[in-house]
Amino acid sequence: MTLYLGHESALRYWLTKRGDEAIPDSSGLACLADSSAAASEIKMAALPFDFSSRRPLQLLVSDSRQSHKLATANVHLLTSPLPPGSFCDLVGSTRVASPEFTYVLMARDKTVQELAEIGCYLCGGFAIGDEGRGYVCQRSPLTTPEDIRAFIGRLAPHTRGVSTAKRALRYVVPYAASPEEVLLALTCSLPPLLGGRSMPKVVANQRIDIPKSLRNHTGATHFFGDLFFRSVRGDMEYDSEEYHTGKYRLDHTMERRNILETAGIKVVSATYGQICNYQRYLDFWWMAERRYGIRHKSYSWAQQRAQENLYAWLTDRTRRLF
Repeated sequence: MTLYLGHESALRYWLTKRGDEAIPDSSGLACLADSSAAASEIKMAALPFDFSSRRPLQLLVSDSRQSHKLATANVHLLTSPLPPGSFCDLVGSTRVASPEFTYVLMARDKTVQELAEIGCYLCGGFAIGDEGRGYVCQRSPLTTPEDIRAFIGRLAPHTRGVSTAKRALRYVVPYAASPEEVLLALTCSLPPLLGGRSMPKVVANQRIDIPKSLRNHTGATHFFGDLFFRSVRGDMEYDSEEYHTGKYRLDHTMERRNILETAGIKVVSATYGQICNYQRYLDFWWMAERRYGIRHKSYSWAQQRAQENLYAWLTDRTRRLF
């Protein structure tokens, strides 16, 4: 019999995976026929992390007779047909929902904003801590919006969570490199009634080619912009205290900015001090819109409340993703 990890357990497995860790192979299976949630098997299994009654294991089963209550595990009944690529093999007889399937499973009880954030993390280029928040290190994205969309297209239309998954996927910005970039990206991509702003389409870690006439000044042929607004040729950089202090790093940051500005790219830098509280955050966006030549929009009371709530939620340092 096999343990199938899903929901928060699968999300925990994927989002804490570091760049030097191998990505497990797809199992090729598309059913839960051999699923188990027996306490004896859970005890003997080689699982990737600890669990307890406070952070229970999340397991998937296909038989209602197995969906019993356990002190340290939540068992989820799943009867919908599944496409190949739904699971990946772990050690022994344990499997984990693929990043794409994990996204769909999380859609079952999440809002559009919550799921869009999860999508940004799964498609992002960084790992977080086992406490479910924070930045640990860089790594390659686990999936892409295109792969998630293709997976959703192979699911049965009535599969629970599909409607929310499709809607939230519109707002996922892939390749973000930190939680702060996710904050900035979702503020751009979400509509005002969901807490976002009326900004042009944004892409994260976009390659920006340097004109040949400027390459001798930098020794590089291109840079990668943290958040890039192609339609207004605007680059938004998050300058963290950890990676942008010290003489060498400061010199590099300023040289990069000068090169981009000379190449006709309008650069705006976001620092912790500019986004550390909501009023400063509003001031930052007013400044960014003016720099990019974007008309300032007036928002309704409901939209303003949604924007404030989104900021408070995304910057809550006590909140866990799993």
